[in-house]
Amino acid sequence: MERARETGEGSSSSLRQQRNLREKERRMRMKHLFSILSSLVSPTRRLPVPQLIDQSVSYMIRLKDKVNYLEEKKRALLGGEVQNRSQGSSLQPKLSIRSRDSTIEMNLVMDVNIKRVLLHELVSVFEQEGAQVMSANLQNLNNRTFYTIIAQAIICRIGIDPSKIEERVMSIIS
Repeated sequence: MERARETGEGSSSSLRQQRNLREKERRMRMKHLFSILSSLVSPTRRLPVPQLIDQSVSYMIRLKDKVNYLEEKKRALLGGEVQNRSQGSSLQPKLSIRSRDSTIEMNLVMDVNIKRVLLHELVSVFEQEGAQVMSANLQNLNNRTFYTIIAQAIICRIGIDPSKIEERVMSIIS
């Protein structure tokens, strides 16, 4: 009978040790995950967990707003798509150029069946007009080509003339 108690007591302490070990592993895993979250949200300083969670939530809300903004922008750029499909015609090129301070952003959407425009042709327009291209992107999606170029004036005092860039890009795409 003593042996039964000993093995029973041994197995309960073994279970307790296993439970403690699992809890310790869980705490270590949570600490590691909070560390990763902290490096993403506030890489410069370590925050207490409640502040870290608050900042993470506000960061996620900002990201969600940005996604919504970009989806709206995409819908605006593709606005004529449904109408043109119903008429059976190709999508006409949509060009938008926005300028702010010494930075200019160009978005162009073209149907691949209309004309093929090379990205370097568009980049060269910006460079010839006195801009340094910071980002140039080309993406093909659903028989459309999306061009995005972000540039900055080489000499900020002189700036960039968006109307000249628009005129030259229109001559390339038409």
